[in-house]
Amino acid sequence: MIDLHLHLDGSLRPSTVRELLEKEGINWTIEEAVNNLRVSDKCENLEDYLKCFDYPLKVLQDAENITRCVFELAEDLYEQDVQYAEIRFAPILHLAKGLTMDEVVEAAIAGAKKAEKEFRDLRIGLILCCMRHCSEEDNMRTVEVAHKYLGEYVCALDLAGDEAHFPTENFINVFKKAKLYHIPFTIHAGEAAGPESIWRALEFGATRIGHGIRCIEDSTLVDYLARYEIPLEVCPISNMQTRVFSAQDTYPLKELLINGVCVTLNTDNRTVSNTTLEKEIEYIKTNCGIDDDDIDAMLAYSQKAKFLKD
Repeated sequence: MIDLHLHLDGSLRPSTVRELLEKEGINWTIEEAVNNLRVSDKCENLEDYLKCFDYPLKVLQDAENITRCVFELAEDLYEQDVQYAEIRFAPILHLAKGLTMDEVVEAAIAGAKKAEKEFRDLRIGLILCCMRHCSEEDNMRTVEVAHKYLGEYVCALDLAGDEAHFPTENFINVFKKAKLYHIPFTIHAGEAAGPESIWRALEFGATRIGHGIRCIEDSTLVDYLARYEIPLEVCPISNMQTRVFSAQDTYPLKELLINGVCVTLNTDNRTVSNTTLEKEIEYIKTNCGIDDDDIDAMLAYSQKAKFLKD
């Protein structure tokens, strides 16, 4: 299996977060750790969903912790028969205790390298996220560090965060720089905002779209995505939790596949959404009219869409 859209801070082991928070003077039971890291059934939107990342980010401020958490996530993936994953994180969010962006990325690389050494059948790529709420200067720093480490596990850039309040069109200069450096990139779009966000991402040069599920609102866009084989990194359970769609029978996964869109299936945030790729498959088979042929098609799309090529 392949997971192309997977956030590090949303996929930490509750037991590890609990252990690391004890060093910060926060003492939780394991049940409290699970409850505080998992999205509530009362989640109203993406902004509400993103609140679950406060505690994970608190413990991801030390190089040792970052290395450990990347390795543990890779180990969890390996045990669940995932052979390839691209783990994404925003280096700018891990500087609170004095790490440099280089040190953050190097710590993540160390975790990925350790995992690949131990789990020979697993391959890990790292995607560095620019953040919508950050300044252009800080996002440019992320582009520079991605350029420096590109090819050393780092395989792409992303733009993540609150899409509803920070429009994609605001980040044109950031991705002009990425294109200048020949860094491939995906952009979160078409999740909390509509088709216009996806169009901007495509205009910038995104070769994949994070989520992108709201492309269904624009038939011209759906046709464009299919014609030019632009992969969507779809995360159904997460999308339902953030109320992108209000009911399972409205989730347009089958319709997109019928229209020839290259839909890939991903988890987004394994801990926050309490999900795995197996759970995602079960969910879409039960609720979205997806069959085994569709699953095979999505896996083939994922294989082709990987930023790290064989």
